[in-house]
Amino acid sequence: MSKTHHYLALDGLRGVAALGVVALHTTEYFRLPVQPGHAYLAVDFFFMLSGFVIAHAYDSRLHHGMGVLEFLRIRLIRLQPLVVLGVALGSGAYLLRALFGGIDPISVLQAACANALLLPTPALLTLRPWAFPIDTPLWSLSFEIWINILYALLFRFLNKPTLSVALLAGAGLVASVALTFGGLNVGFAWQSFYLGSARVLFPFVMGVMLARYAGGPAHLTWGHSGFLLLLLLLCAPASHGGWFDLAADLVVFPAIVLAASMAPASRWFDPLWRQLGLLSYPLYVVHYPFVVVFSNLNKSSHTSMTTTWLGALGTIIAVLGFAYLAERFYDAPLRAWASRRLASMPAGQISKARTNDRPTR
Repeated sequence: MSKTHHYLALDGLRGVAALGVVALHTTEYFRLPVQPGHAYLAVDFFFMLSGFVIAHAYDSRLHHGMGVLEFLRIRLIRLQPLVVLGVALGSGAYLLRALFGGIDPISVLQAACANALLLPTPALLTLRPWAFPIDTPLWSLSFEIWINILYALLFRFLNKPTLSVALLAGAGLVASVALTFGGLNVGFAWQSFYLGSARVLFPFVMGVMLARYAGGPAHLTWGHSGFLLLLLLLCAPASHGGWFDLAADLVVFPAIVLAASMAPASRWFDPLWRQLGLLSYPLYVVHYPFVVVFSNLNKSSHTSMTTTWLGALGTIIAVLGFAYLAERFYDAPLRAWASRRLASMPAGQISKARTNDRPTR
């Protein structure tokens, strides 16, 4: 069994986590009484999956001479097309709103340029106090690309003792943030953006260590059921506080990733995991503008709670449909073209890079 096939369960988990984020933002913006209170932890789970798959896909290539610039180019080809699409959707919505006054179009364009480069900006603080006001979920991708760069730059030093020290430091940072702020739902606002660095270190390093030093042959059939535990964590009420988030990040998420990485092939689950994996990244990147626009339309029409629920459900369905179309007809073809044009490697090696990198957000 190939390792790419071996990790289809991780694709499914990433898809479940992305759906959790979509559900959280939809229920928040539509002001529904029922919300997945801890779905923001999906970000920490994404960081762990990223560390796992990055180590799996690039450890050998970096060891055998892949340069940092080549690594970064492949990562940007993987991430950037959908980032640009998400920013285009968000800035388009803002510019349409600017036609009715109250928003400076120049500030919108400034924010769009910064966010498209995965950089935070204070350009629209008076309207929305987020570090990425055009497409807010991009804040986590900003930290992901930076820790990816650090992984490549420091690769020769990332042995087990060094990673262990980084893991302990990351655990200390996570504990400090979770217990100080009553949880890990921080890092997306302009004022607290720096706290995202505390959220990314531990899960990413843990993912790298799990890929390198843990696991074994695929034999844990129950590893496919990890999505149930993940769902329970993401849907738990928001009142549990910092200790809940800390336990999820330090203990439960590593166990879920490890078990899923050892799940065998399944003719029942694998097709579902594959589809969830394909949808997860476009879902995460493009859903936010849809949710904001549709929820504002719902509020302006003063609808009943029943209509609000239907509007929220319709928004999720629209996001799923658009994510599918974006992945199939925009992201995949554009990445294939960019790989052929820009990646300085033989065609067979490019294909292998795309295949190995697919499970990563």
